[in-house]
Amino acid sequence: MTGLALALLLAAPQQRPTFGVSVESVYVDVFVTNGGAPVLGLRATDFELRDDGARQDVELAGLESTPLSTLLVLDTSGSVAGQKLEQLRAGVRAVLRGLGLADAVGLVSFDHEARVRVPLGPDAARVERSLATLRPGGATALWDAIYSGTLLASERGRSLLVVFTDGEDNLSWLDPQDVARALHVSNVLFQVVGIGAPDGGLEDDIDAGTGFARGLRAPEPPRVAVLRRLAESTGGRFWTAGSPAGIAAAFEAMAAAMKSRYVLRFEPGGDRREGRHEIVVKLRGRRGRVHCRQAYFVGKAAAR
Repeated sequence: MTGLALALLLAAPQQRPTFGVSVESVYVDVFVTNGGAPVLGLRATDFELRDDGARQDVELAGLESTPLSTLLVLDTSGSVAGQKLEQLRAGVRAVLRGLGLADAVGLVSFDHEARVRVPLGPDAARVERSLATLRPGGATALWDAIYSGTLLASERGRSLLVVFTDGEDNLSWLDPQDVARALHVSNVLFQVVGIGAPDGGLEDDIDAGTGFARGLRAPEPPRVAVLRRLAESTGGRFWTAGSPAGIAAAFEAMAAAMKSRYVLRFEPGGDRREGRHEIVVKLRGRRGRVHCRQAYFVGKAAAR
């Protein structure tokens, strides 16, 4: 584990992490689906956004003008070997192909400890080269890795945290509640790619192209339910692979969905108090389901 990541983990039980966003402009990544399919072609006037109950004027920010920092946090424990590892590498390459010229990307691997292999930056080729050096081994400290990834990703503006895991946590110092608190005060979009239910049981109820539920879901493993709730609280998803052979396809579906998102921008105006601000986004006169984060957080660094 790097010194930075270790310090973050050791500090976790004693202090609450704080992050900030600009109080001049707030950006919200929004996904809109109808019957499991993405809804395209929407305009700013098709959205209604309320910030702590107050309606805000919004505009659509072009994806090319709003660079995204993507931090990949990959499970490389002993169970990720053979086909799983090859599928994981193929899936990450799909994410790299979807990056814009101004986007940043970084790579963290974890087993019983976390390693920052490529810091967040513009060098996607370095991330791809690092994939070849991944070797499975060790136990799985999943919650520690997600917590560290949240803090590392939140050092940037608009941030995407993508975590891959193939199994249960069996070594972390931290727990899902610690991760939930970190996500609660961060502004990251959290996406999870992982093994869902065996024999495709969960695949039957999740649209393979969008990751969104089509209706009632079959019972899912407790770890998947927890990860799904954490991801959805930020506007993200659990992208399920029913088997190791589906890992790359799950990554590809997630990368494709990122291209169909809308980025809403608004200016709160006036002084913004530190802390969490609730947001609600709805459609106006259009059909579809809106998926986005439920709040943004103003930290001390962002306060006037």
